[in-house]
Amino acid sequence: MESFAIRLTNWPVLRLFSRNPLVRGSDRVEEAVVALAVLLVVVAAACAGVLGTLAHDMEKQKYLGEAATRHTVTATALKDSTPSDSATSTLANVTARWQANGTSRADTLTWTSPVQAGEPLHIWIDSNGDIVDAPTPVTQAARDAVVIAFVAWWVAVLLIAYIAGVVRASISRVRDAQWEKGIHDLAEKGGWPNYS
Repeated sequence: MESFAIRLTNWPVLRLFSRNPLVRGSDRVEEAVVALAVLLVVVAAACAGVLGTLAHDMEKQKYLGEAATRHTVTATALKDSTPSDSATSTLANVTARWQANGTSRADTLTWTSPVQAGEPLHIWIDSNGDIVDAPTPVTQAARDAVVIAFVAWWVAVLLIAYIAGVVRASISRVRDAQWEKGIHDLAEKGGWPNYS
């Protein structure tokens, strides 16, 4: 019957502390670089979470500000709409009038469908009475925060992986040079010993 044993000193990171004479100094440095890279990836995840939380708070305040300063009013089409300049578009241009802050305002609007004169149009205006887009839903702040945190974390992971790869490649070149020197020294001394 075969026995199976898990030795902690065989785990890659624990080779740093191994007393095995076959583990070279370059192996220990390489394992330290990998362990540090893994630790930095975990720390980057926490930092990305903090960044996402900050982004959520800022975006939420921005969207709440939009909701506080924008409201709907009913505008009246002054004449029939005209088709938009684009041949493939279904949009229509219409001149409309609305009341804002006690004054009458008129402007040409782009509407999603043809409009008849006198037809009521529900539009969004800001505190100055100017036409604006509908306020962004506050729930968009959570989506924005997740995207920002995820992108920030991935950028950090890619940067850490690149730096770890460069360091490991340098260690590998040093190791290869040591092997080359050892083989060259062995060849200069007459090759492998003959025990026959």
